[in-house]
Amino acid sequence: MKTSEAARYARWAAAAAILLTVIVAGVYLRRNLQAREVRKTAPPPVPPTVQQRSAEFSFSKVEKDRTIFTVRASRATAFKQGSKNLLEDVWITIYGRSGLRLDNIHTQSCDYLSDRGQVICAGKVTIDLQSAADAKRYGNNPADPMAAAHMEHVETSNLAFDRDSGIASTDRAVDFRFPDGEGHAMGTRYDSQENVLRLLHDVEVKVRPRRQMAQNLNNSEPMVLTCGSLEYQHNARLIRLLAPVHARQGQRELRASELAIELNADYHVQRVVARPEGPGQQVELRSTEKGLTLLNADEFTVFVHPDGWVERAQANGSVRASSSGDGGEDRLTAAKLEVQFVPKENQPEQATASGDVTAISNRRGRLQRLETQALRLNFAPTGLKGRLELNHAETLAAGTLEWQVPGAGGQPAREITKITGQQLSAEFGEKGRLRSLAAKNGMSVERRLPDRPVEYSNARKATVRFDADGEWTEVDQDGSVRFRQGVNAAQGDQARIDRAADTMTLTGAAEMTEGTIRVTGQSATFNSRTADFRVDGAVRTTYLKSDAGSVANFAPQPAFIIADHLQGNSSGGRAFYSGRARLWQGDSVIESDSIEVLRDARRLTAKGNVSAAFIQAPGASAVPQIASASTRTSRPDLWRVRAGSLTYWSGEARALLDGNITAESSQAGIVAKSIELFFAPAVAPAGKAPSPAGQPGLDGALQLSRAVAIGGVVVKQGDRRGTAERAVYTAVEQKFVLSGGNPTIYDGSRGSTTGRELTFFFANDTIIVDSEEGSRTLTKHRVEK
Repeated sequence: MKTSEAARYARWAAAAAILLTVIVAGVYLRRNLQAREVRKTAPPPVPPTVQQRSAEFSFSKVEKDRTIFTVRASRATAFKQGSKNLLEDVWITIYGRSGLRLDNIHTQSCDYLSDRGQVICAGKVTIDLQSAADAKRYGNNPADPMAAAHMEHVETSNLAFDRDSGIASTDRAVDFRFPDGEGHAMGTRYDSQENVLRLLHDVEVKVRPRRQMAQNLNNSEPMVLTCGSLEYQHNARLIRLLAPVHARQGQRELRASELAIELNADYHVQRVVARPEGPGQQVELRSTEKGLTLLNADEFTVFVHPDGWVERAQANGSVRASSSGDGGEDRLTAAKLEVQFVPKENQPEQATASGDVTAISNRRGRLQRLETQALRLNFAPTGLKGRLELNHAETLAAGTLEWQVPGAGGQPAREITKITGQQLSAEFGEKGRLRSLAAKNGMSVERRLPDRPVEYSNARKATVRFDADGEWTEVDQDGSVRFRQGVNAAQGDQARIDRAADTMTLTGAAEMTEGTIRVTGQSATFNSRTADFRVDGAVRTTYLKSDAGSVANFAPQPAFIIADHLQGNSSGGRAFYSGRARLWQGDSVIESDSIEVLRDARRLTAKGNVSAAFIQAPGASAVPQIASASTRTSRPDLWRVRAGSLTYWSGEARALLDGNITAESSQAGIVAKSIELFFAPAVAPAGKAPSPAGQPGLDGALQLSRAVAIGGVVVKQGDRRGTAERAVYTAVEQKFVLSGGNPTIYDGSRGSTTGRELTFFFANDTIIVDSEEGSRTLTKHRVEK
């Protein structure tokens, strides 16, 4: 071999050795790098305290064939000493005994103490409460808005879960959310078997109005509830807030010892019940809107529509409601109060109170008080959005409304009016002011005024009208109206009481009574303050009692007066009849254009076209009865007079006639300018029994006993005529005495007889002439001796 080839082989061998060395070094280096990377990614060595690690962990509680709950963890670490196990990414899913729940408790890590059966989660814990049906329908991912809208979400820490009892609890702060709001508390306890969540202390819940409701009410203020503790029973869908409970929304507040909130199938509020803690305590609802409104009751219940607005509310047991503002206060007490609300507006539409209802309104010192067993109130829009006012009220049972007008300077009420009816209904105007009141199916009115007798009236129905100040102005009564004030009474088909005029007007068969005096007519008006009265249309007055003290005492029978009109004053005892006035009593009659009766003066005055008839004295006649006794009428003879006026004084039994007077009996007559009539009680003739009661000539009836005519007197009897300035008639002696002027008696057969005084005896047709020449007697018929 050549030296050059050997050198070349040597170089190739050296190069190959170097290459091999590089390759071996590279392989070794690569393996070192790979080993290092493996060491980096390899699990740490098991500590000496750890017994076992597992990738998954779970256990469940099963009763019969139903799983109550399941505890799951993505990783579990069991320690050698004790029974402690570390669970990571922990989920506790709770189904409940009924299997209707799918509640989840989730946290990052928990200690599981197997010997005690407790899972203790020190860090943040979330609890999602959801029904199995909602989970199936909407899913159970809290991040999904649809699922979140159908679950309650709770966040807390340091939660302990007991495997045997299935109870999760903590004493740390708790925050929670639900579809319509959120809240917080201190401490919670959740019973997975009974599906009951309890918030233990210092609970505060904020409930937001649903968007549609907030738009309808123009109010987005949330309701804030605070309470001592809260209990949420999932299966029963019931939330109980326990003492002390305080709910506030804007200017409205509720205070109670327990508040029970019932949820519907969609877990929206459907009923709320507020109760007191114990006997003697009550629920209180307060509002400071437009003043102060309070409602107290033994129990308060609110029924809520699925869309979130209040349908109705009930207050039960010793209900007390009050509202102050606008210059006054309104109060209501009842055993029960129920309120219906306007759909979607949370504003009252109708309220019904029942059981010993008392409603009191005291505004500007004017007090109104209503008492009934049942009362219904209706509300109507005012024109402002969301604003309603009382517009109608009615009693559903008999009721009494009383209103008082205050006295000046703190003095007692100067007027008290009370109306009672089987059914009362009231209409209200602007700002809830009482405008009218109607009473149906029988009603009565009682009115009290200082220093006056109490007024009472009743009718089948009535309407009362009020002014802007709340004072009544008129009362219209209809159907068998009856009125009474002291000894005064009245009745009619209809009546109107005018407060300003202080009058009552009766129409349709009107009748007024004062003691023993009864007046009827087509209409009657009287003033309670002045005692003035007026009666119109077919007026008829009956004086039921006749005695020595009566104005009309001609006979012991009742006296009657009829006329077209009557006006007068009952206090002063004056009655003035006008338009075809006529009085009769027994056989005595007075007719004229008008008749005035003055009770206290015991005087009766008739004026204008007076025509009267009076009974003659017993056993005598103004004109002798020429016919035999057997042919005489059994009825008494009457004096019939006509004059311009007649005045009668019953105390003196005396009447005065004035103005173109004519007086006639059956056979005689008198004409004079003035005639004075004197009356005396009738006396039966000797040997004759008294007349039976009610028959003509009744004993005690006043009969004409004497008459005195003055001025241009003319006496007529048959064909005789006597003239004088004065004539006196005496019934007992059956004579006329003519005097004054030139007394003269004209006789068709004898001529005339004159004298200073002429006395004419009818019984024996004898004239005694008293003249300057002395007295002489003239007799037309022979007198038997």
